[in-house]
Amino acid sequence: MNEKFFNLILLCTAAVVSGCVSVDDEVASVPSVYWKAPKEALPERIIEPQQIMTNGIESAEVVSNAQNTSSQETISTPKDLTPSEKLAIGKSLNLSDLIDIALENNTSTRIYWFQAKNYAAQKGKLMSAYYPQVSVGAQVYRTRTHPSYAGGLASLPIGRYYETSYGPSAEINWLLWDFGKREAQINSAEEALRAANFEYNQSLQDVVLGVNVAYFNFYSAYSSVESARLSLEDAKIAYESAKVRTEQGVGNKQDMLNALANFRNAEFALEQARSSVETARAELAKILGVRVSANFVVSTKVEMPISAEASKKIEELTAKALRSRQDLFAEYAKLRQTESQIKEAERNFLPQLSAYGQASYGDYTQDGRGHQSTYTAGLSLSWSLFEGFAKKYDLISARVAKSAQAQQLKESEISIISDVWNYYHSYLSATKQVASTTAAVEANIEAYNATKTAYENGVSSITEFLNAQSRLAAARKQKVSAEATLSVSVANLAHAVGSLSATTLNMEK
Repeated sequence: MNEKFFNLILLCTAAVVSGCVSVDDEVASVPSVYWKAPKEALPERIIEPQQIMTNGIESAEVVSNAQNTSSQETISTPKDLTPSEKLAIGKSLNLSDLIDIALENNTSTRIYWFQAKNYAAQKGKLMSAYYPQVSVGAQVYRTRTHPSYAGGLASLPIGRYYETSYGPSAEINWLLWDFGKREAQINSAEEALRAANFEYNQSLQDVVLGVNVAYFNFYSAYSSVESARLSLEDAKIAYESAKVRTEQGVGNKQDMLNALANFRNAEFALEQARSSVETARAELAKILGVRVSANFVVSTKVEMPISAEASKKIEELTAKALRSRQDLFAEYAKLRQTESQIKEAERNFLPQLSAYGQASYGDYTQDGRGHQSTYTAGLSLSWSLFEGFAKKYDLISARVAKSAQAQQLKESEISIISDVWNYYHSYLSATKQVASTTAAVEANIEAYNATKTAYENGVSSITEFLNAQSRLAAARKQKVSAEATLSVSVANLAHAVGSLSATTLNMEK
């Protein structure tokens, strides 16, 4: 009865204690309020981006001293500046400089690089299975022996004996043969490493594409400022002409006010364009993996890109893409990895042959008691015949994974072919757009000048003059947009084909 009562109390206590277990205090109270972080969860110090190096985190003092030293050496020593040195002292950076800086600082490439190192370590770990496993140890133990004498129906104790022993021991195990299972595991790790390296290469191409797109977006924004500035000058001329005609009595106040409103709208458009430049500058700095600042000066003198890739036929570009895309090579490596995993699962059904050896030495503290040495060596054959169909399910899983990876490879190839087709035709269209918008700007300039002359001579109205100025401004914006579209289409086509950089740019520093 007492035992039952005790068990009941123990059960009730366990129920109460388990009811008190909760994770509610570790998260937000409800999924709609801000989680209040405790003090120990907050960083003790703020780490600036420039402190985080490839191989560790430097102190702010070390980084500051290094930057000062670099700046002094740059100023005092005449030499060709590296892109990083240009950035440090605020020199103008062209597209090639920006790509170099991005490849030095972009965080995504570093992430893929460290992941590849991790896969290399995993491969090395699996290769250790070919080596013997050796362990050594030491032991101290005390033994009590209590013998007895069995006589008749009872056994009689005849005394107690104590002894203390100590000594080292060693053991070696060596897997000699497993019918290729280790080889399959290492091949799988090798393909995983290759896939990681291909993905790292692809990350470099992605960074180059990102820099190209961000740079041409910046160039487009800067060109929009120039276009808006010209439009402001034209609007100012229209307003001043309307004002002069009003003062001379040959115009009316309504025309002057319309021209003034157009002038103020042009001022707004100019400031809006200037703001977009800083937005594009910040985005470009983020792609580069550097901190945006006043020292981040980007060159705006650029000729339109010419790509050898873009002039090739679509069939040639597609064939090259299927032979060059690093992310596609990664998919092939992953497919080979699944094949190795199938081989590993098949080898699980076979036995393993191992060699083993043991040695130990023991000495005793008792006088007159000698030491004891033990040596053992031999071979062992192990064969797991049944594990509840677990090995069979592993084999099924490996085969299904291969089929899934084959479908992933197919999807990637179709996506690459679609990208090449899309960006190739975008390039062709963008080339024609640049030509048409260039001609449109020239035509609108002539129309604007003719309308301006007609208005000043009283032949044309202010409405026609302002409309001509508005059409010219729109044509300039279209030309800037078309040039940016062409530049981005070339960069996208090079990326789709698998080239690290297919554009040939003539940059002026």
